[in-house]
Amino acid sequence: MAILKIPVTKAGNRLIEVDPGQLSDEIYAIALVEGLKPLINKGMSKILTKNLDGDELEAAKSAAYAIAEKNLENLYAGKVRKGRVAATTADGKKVPGVVLTEARRLAKEVVKNEIRASGGKISHYEASEITKAANELLAADSSFIETATANIEARTKIKSAVDISTLIHESPKLVAAAEKAKAERKSQLSAKQAGKAAPRKPKGEAHVTH
Repeated sequence: MAILKIPVTKAGNRLIEVDPGQLSDEIYAIALVEGLKPLINKGMSKILTKNLDGDELEAAKSAAYAIAEKNLENLYAGKVRKGRVAATTADGKKVPGVVLTEARRLAKEVVKNEIRASGGKISHYEASEITKAANELLAADSSFIETATANIEARTKIKSAVDISTLIHESPKLVAAAEKAKAERKSQLSAKQAGKAAPRKPKGEAHVTH
């Protein structure tokens, strides 16, 4: 069997090599079940079972099972539906953009490490291809989001040893450009609002001439 390279979440997603041939049948079966779970359960984010009971709950369960059967059918046919990067966590909370950015950075590093490990050169690959592969990793492995969340939390707790304001200064040119862009947007909005038709008077309202 081929050697598998598994990212270690708490080690910054460094890869550890696993030889499936060294695993007992029982452990191999457990690993296979855990690996198939996310593939079998894909595409069910819109099926909600919380606070449901009776016929509604059974209908939701049946819908989820039907999707699972279709996912299994695709696996048997050698098809793996392309996933999307989850914008929400398993408990329904929205993932902040800064966390997604960090998670994607971590996933890209794993992709690059795989390229290097295979003897390839990063410069020989389009950036879009690396990003695409990273997105697939994010969709398949929620641990990237968990690691990214921990990284961001740790980063916000770091206190600077020096006064940053003495090291960096605003660029008057960039400030002016930002103010100009803001004024243009405001002007366009005002022009758009001015072009709207005046509200009609309620029926029955008479115009009195003095």
